[in-house]
Amino acid sequence: MRERLARWAPYLLFGALVVVVYADPLFFPRVFTGRDLIAYNIPMEKSVHNGWASGDLPAWTPEISGGRPLAPNPNVGAFYPVRILFSQLPFTTLLRVSPVMHWALAGIGMMLLLASLGVSRAGSWLGAVTYVFGGVSVSECFYPHIQPGMTLLPWILWQLRRGRGARGMVGLSLLFALDMLAADVFTIAIAIVCAALWSALEEEPEGTQALVRTTVAVALAVLAAAPQILATALWIPETNRGVLGMKLSNAMLYSISPWRLVELVVPYPFGPVWRLDAWELWGGPVHNYRGMGLFETLYVGILPVVALVTLWRSKAAGLRFARVLFVLALAVAMLPSLLPRAWGAWKSPLPLRNPEKVAVALALALAIFAARGFDEYCRRKRPRGMLAIAVGLTLVACGAAIWPAAAGRLASRLIGGGAPFPDRAAASLPFALATAGLLWAATLVALEIAGRPGGRRAAAVLLTCVPIAANRPIARTASELNALGPTPFARRITKADPEGFYRTLGAEIYREPTSPRNIGFVNSWEIARQDWIHDTPLLWGRGLVFNEDFDEGDLARVESLRKLSGFASAFPDAGSFFGAFSLRWCVRSPDQKPLPGYHRFGGNLVQDWDEHERPFPDVRLASSWREEVSAVDAASRVGQIAPGGLVLETGRRREGTAAPGRVEVLSRTPTRLEIAVEAPEPTWLFVLRAYWDYRVVRVDGEEVETVPANLAFTAVPISPGRHRVSWHEQIPGWPVSRFGPLLYGAAALSLLAVTRGGP
Repeated sequence: MRERLARWAPYLLFGALVVVVYADPLFFPRVFTGRDLIAYNIPMEKSVHNGWASGDLPAWTPEISGGRPLAPNPNVGAFYPVRILFSQLPFTTLLRVSPVMHWALAGIGMMLLLASLGVSRAGSWLGAVTYVFGGVSVSECFYPHIQPGMTLLPWILWQLRRGRGARGMVGLSLLFALDMLAADVFTIAIAIVCAALWSALEEEPEGTQALVRTTVAVALAVLAAAPQILATALWIPETNRGVLGMKLSNAMLYSISPWRLVELVVPYPFGPVWRLDAWELWGGPVHNYRGMGLFETLYVGILPVVALVTLWRSKAAGLRFARVLFVLALAVAMLPSLLPRAWGAWKSPLPLRNPEKVAVALALALAIFAARGFDEYCRRKRPRGMLAIAVGLTLVACGAAIWPAAAGRLASRLIGGGAPFPDRAAASLPFALATAGLLWAATLVALEIAGRPGGRRAAAVLLTCVPIAANRPIARTASELNALGPTPFARRITKADPEGFYRTLGAEIYREPTSPRNIGFVNSWEIARQDWIHDTPLLWGRGLVFNEDFDEGDLARVESLRKLSGFASAFPDAGSFFGAFSLRWCVRSPDQKPLPGYHRFGGNLVQDWDEHERPFPDVRLASSWREEVSAVDAASRVGQIAPGGLVLETGRRREGTAAPGRVEVLSRTPTRLEIAVEAPEPTWLFVLRAYWDYRVVRVDGEEVETVPANLAFTAVPISPGRHRVSWHEQIPGWPVSRFGPLLYGAAALSLLAVTRGGP
């Protein structure tokens, strides 16, 4: 037992370090906030959590875009086993525990990988610290759909290195399967490329065998992840990005500018990005005028950067892989930022965004360099030039503080930025440069200590503090109530519409790009809670229709209708258009005029709340309709619909009316509806859920064919009389893909059985 504890002590200690650093969300009712969390990721996590908690498949999100597919969207990773397991616990437990758990596991995996290369315990520890507490990893608290891939990456390489024979392939396939079920395309690609590179560069003379193991493992993983892969493959062609593609300017929006390499030396050269306040930042040209990059900083500490330079030609195990990976990742992430702006209108060859995600591979390469560097510097003197750099940064910081205006103008001119960037640079540069000088000095002291007898531990402690001190502020938290609790407006409309028959419109989506906005909210993420144009209202069970397509995953019909709604908002007689989509309420800034058909009923200092004069519920029988031949014909007519009317795509052109009937929603869940209808004449049942093929609708037990209604949503033909309508959302390909994990299990067991007794 003593030997086992001694062996596992470093890993347990690293887990304890992560818990201490992130004690705030773990032991207090607080959650991470900022960037995409409140606007998108946390609402999507809640939708997946609710789906599994209900005992059903998370096939559908009814609150967003009038209803949209959930599990097929790879940005939510609905089949990732951790989400399934956490669905049996309160949702806030997932938000607080999952990021910390993934950070701890990422560090332990990194330590195991480095130990297998013969790196010392202290070196392995510092490699894990570099990987987990670097700017890229800490920033992933904002992107829970990406974080699992970064966590699994060192585990995959460790398993590839240690696993031989069938057991090794099965273990490797399990890790690849987890990565594929987490569903982020970039991290899956990074894992496969890293495994191939490692096999070719670090597994000699068994490189060919390692490549074979990797290939078989990936093939097996595809079987295990078939439900996610097939669902996504069938979903993509119906999305807006699948139909129209994506411009290069959008696909390459978040890529790494060469100027950002300064972040490897100075943590926040372009301003205090951890505050998430674009008004304090001056790196506009560097970040395509987005305020900041996808990751707040590339800073991982000084040790890995020094090691990168001094050990570049070293032949130590792991470094050949790290060199090639660093160059390859830097090229993929950086070259898109160098494309001529005139190419931005071209169509992207792949409808994927954000090459900056490849920075995960940079973090992995630098972590290996950090580990090897520490061991090397413990055997010989520290590298030359560190003292000069530390002193130089300090002197430049003093100069920037004494002559701030000149420093701001010079820095802004270097990156090509005009007003107001020089003033912002003048305000932030002294602090950034002084911080960098201090961190370089701390690293210098640590390496001086490391070379002395018994100084390794003290040096490791000091070097651990460097990236933590620099990057911990990125992972900011707020109280659960403030971040997730309903707003006064949400409570007001929930009281008026507890069944959720109506939706809300955020007028900010129609604001002119050149129209300045008077922001009256304290926190940037509070905007997402108040605007009602993001996915945040899902947290309170409230629905939207014409919200922003945050991940560009809406079906093409929905996106077309959203664009038409922008035109409709400019016409004073368009009230019936908004009422037809169950948009009973509207939220707007006081400087905006009420949208057609709305009048004010409340508000506060920063918002006006409006109510529609004649909204129609999201499930209803039509009293009038017009049938059209095609989607193009329907699009030309949808702006002219009568109050509560429908425009249907039936392949023929005619009009119809029906006497009022009765509708009762008997049960409603995200994936199922049970509706009782009574119709005196033939009519249509309208349901505010996006039209697509992967659902089953039955009337009195008989399956019926639905048609597109009002361009983007769904109508069911209803004959006279009383009927019961059942509605079941399905995951694309599920009747076939559900056998994938079973086939994977059978194949894995067969491999193990055939090679039993082997290595």
